[in-house]
Amino acid sequence: MKRTILIILCLLALARGAAAQTTSVWRGEYFANRHLQGTPAFTRDDPAIDFDWHNGSPAPNLPADDFSVRWTRWLFIDTPGNWTFTTLTDDGVRLFVDDRLVIDAWQDQPLTVQSATLNLSPSFHLVRMEYYERNANAEAHLLITSALYPDWRGEYYNNPNLAGTPAFVRNDSAIRFNFGTAGPGGNIPGTDFSARWTRSQFFNAGRYRFTTTTDDGVRLWIDGQVFIDQWKDQTLKSWTAEVTLSEGMHWLQMDYYQRGGNAQATLTWTPVQATEVWRGEYFSNPSLEGTPTLTRDDADLDFDWGTTAPGRGIKNSDWSARWTSQRTTSAPGYYTVIGIGDDGFRVWVDNTLLIDEWHDQPPTPHAALVYLNAGPHDWRVEYYQHSGTASMRVSIGRGVVDPEQVSPSAIVIDSQHPGFIKRNPAWQASTTSAGKIAYTIQNRAVAQSDNNEVRWYPALTQPGEYEIWAYIPGNLATTHRAQYTIVHAGTYDTRTLNQSLYLDEWVSLGTYYFAATSDEFVLLSNVTYEPDQSTIIVADALKFSAR
Repeated sequence: MKRTILIILCLLALARGAAAQTTSVWRGEYFANRHLQGTPAFTRDDPAIDFDWHNGSPAPNLPADDFSVRWTRWLFIDTPGNWTFTTLTDDGVRLFVDDRLVIDAWQDQPLTVQSATLNLSPSFHLVRMEYYERNANAEAHLLITSALYPDWRGEYYNNPNLAGTPAFVRNDSAIRFNFGTAGPGGNIPGTDFSARWTRSQFFNAGRYRFTTTTDDGVRLWIDGQVFIDQWKDQTLKSWTAEVTLSEGMHWLQMDYYQRGGNAQATLTWTPVQATEVWRGEYFSNPSLEGTPTLTRDDADLDFDWGTTAPGRGIKNSDWSARWTSQRTTSAPGYYTVIGIGDDGFRVWVDNTLLIDEWHDQPPTPHAALVYLNAGPHDWRVEYYQHSGTASMRVSIGRGVVDPEQVSPSAIVIDSQHPGFIKRNPAWQASTTSAGKIAYTIQNRAVAQSDNNEVRWYPALTQPGEYEIWAYIPGNLATTHRAQYTIVHAGTYDTRTLNQSLYLDEWVSLGTYYFAATSDEFVLLSNVTYEPDQSTIIVADALKFSAR
């Protein structure tokens, strides 16, 4: 009798546990701490784990920082074979399938992709995803790829808007289609249709050039960020975007629509030579200790932060930074290295200390002469800021260089310059920390009938290569996906910038060839593909530096 009662109690306990899970939605438990501890602040059903809270909170009764979430559900696996689970989070994530830990990245991190492929039997499987947010940006996404779609999952719609339920879904080995006027199949006509292809793809670390060729519109997303946005009627046209990817799995999505005439859609990518950037690690202490609070790529070491911090999560005093870069010397010879820092800094090449000025100081130039062979060299710069103003500049020049000639002349177009054009009055004037004027606007998720953009016309006097720098004033921008279009020498390039990372800094948008004609400009749109009217875009000065 006692044994029977014990069995019944165990079955009831199991039933209560099973009832806490769902088969059609995710049961989300939200905690007001980052350790999943105690009683949840609230519980709700989420149809998908696909959230971008930016700097905000999932709900009014949860803090914007230091919170955590546990999502659980029973997932029916209808096809035996390899299923891929991909997480995209900022910050920590753990994923369990049938109580087995398959993804373990429980650490502070920028938006990062993790992936696991499991051979699963056709039945219900218990899936649990745990997530925590430390500070600043908060995102959590889970993408599950069926064994039916080992290559590209192609979803085809009988309308040009990707609206509703797909007319059919199939596995496509590659996005390389010339549909002509016949349509993609499945009784979809040859006009006014659309398609979405998604997949998780492994990449070695490096820089890649992605190329779409379509007739008509196309958008390309990589790890949740749009890099090519040409959603318009067009004849057969190729568009490219260069992206630096870490080693591992990355999530790709290409959207396409066809309006009329011949229909074509292709996507390819190739590795390109890595850009010589500085990998910057920023610490919220003056001793380079512990885990960096902020990590990012910096195009050049040419910073004047004044009394502001270099980025979110860093104080405006008692912080430090380390930059590393492998840079190629084209010819052997003597090179002058010049550093100007406020406060202390050190410079190494190939683990040889060239400049050692690790002490409080006003902006003071220090130089070293070093002989370098042709080929790659490993550079490292360390810096700390104690108090007052902060600045750090480093240049590497061939032969003997005057320390006063570190910064080349440049054309600057600020928000009051006649070359700065607002094409919609919705842009609002805002005062920056330096007391100057910038313009801000709320984002839109997709293009609207009105044209909310600003333009900078440089009026260059001679053709050549120019590096473009955007000045991002502090405490105004919150967007992660500001869309800049560079119109130059009869072509277009698009760059996406996470403006929320920068505080009173010049940020490189890349180097481009300009023909010095009057129809060349840089455009900044308020369309970011983030949730509608959830972030702020800022427009301030652009700088064009001859290269």
